[in-house]
Amino acid sequence: MRFVLTPVGSGGDVHPYVGIGRELRRRGHDVVLLAAAPFRGLAEAAGLTFRAVGTEEDYRRGLEDPDLWHPRRGLGLVLNVVGAHLRESYDAIERLHVPGRTVLVGHALAFATRCFEETHGVPSATLHLAPSIFRSEHEQPHVAPGFDPTPWPRFLKRGLWRLVDRFFIDPSIAPALNAFRAELGLPPVRRVFHDWMHSPNRVIALFPDWFGRPQPDWPPQTRLAGFPLWDAAEQHDLEPALEAFLDAGEPPVAFTPGTGNAQAPGFFRTAVESAAGSGRRALLLTPFRGQVPRDLPSSARHVPYAPFSLLLPRCAALVHHG
Repeated sequence: MRFVLTPVGSGGDVHPYVGIGRELRRRGHDVVLLAAAPFRGLAEAAGLTFRAVGTEEDYRRGLEDPDLWHPRRGLGLVLNVVGAHLRESYDAIERLHVPGRTVLVGHALAFATRCFEETHGVPSATLHLAPSIFRSEHEQPHVAPGFDPTPWPRFLKRGLWRLVDRFFIDPSIAPALNAFRAELGLPPVRRVFHDWMHSPNRVIALFPDWFGRPQPDWPPQTRLAGFPLWDAAEQHDLEPALEAFLDAGEPPVAFTPGTGNAQAPGFFRTAVESAAGSGRRALLLTPFRGQVPRDLPSSARHVPYAPFSLLLPRCAALVHHG
């Protein structure tokens, strides 16, 4: 079979799909990763066929947009980018589709994949990386720090999600999505994040139940598969300079705001200061060197990437954006 994997986002979104693709390839399947252009090297090093959506410049421009990490405008920006690439993504899937021999594996935001599933009746699954993507009238995801609507009456929680859909999410994606669906002869959709984003065939949650307990109103086709613990350790050893730093003193505290965050100079400045103030060493992880303080003390070091399976056993703690 040919599996077409369609992650959307930065390294944290793409890495699990590459790990799953490697396992599918090991089992004898043809695997194609359809993702942003900068992930070509990662995919090909893992033995996967790669097809790019957008250009390196498109990806960099999105990461550098000051709205990306804004608490209200960030998701709208991401959805606008998804809408702008619907046709390109759909056409790429169409070129890769082999009737009767293709399975689609889509990200929560892979809306072109969902449309193709509808137009061609292709076996498909939606992969969700975190429990926060699931809505429920029971236990709710914490969508903002300190805000937990779980104790609210169920009718209030239903109303909350309707308001979020009507005034925030649907205005950001539904016009572009429904215009594209009209081209395909598909009916319009509303409340895109409520039901439609989940494949009716299968939803696979990439976490264990202790991390996100399934709720009675989650899609019944959902299956929990646990964390996909793959991090390219087979392709990357720890750098000699990093090995030397780890060997030179007490285990450091590792700090990362995420692989797609190019706008976190305050995070790294505070990381260095707080580690030094507590007598700890600091390891700063980001592919964007420009946001790291220029003159680091000897107790701190920056690396663009390190496999967590090799790194974290040698760290005292991990401070991250999750």
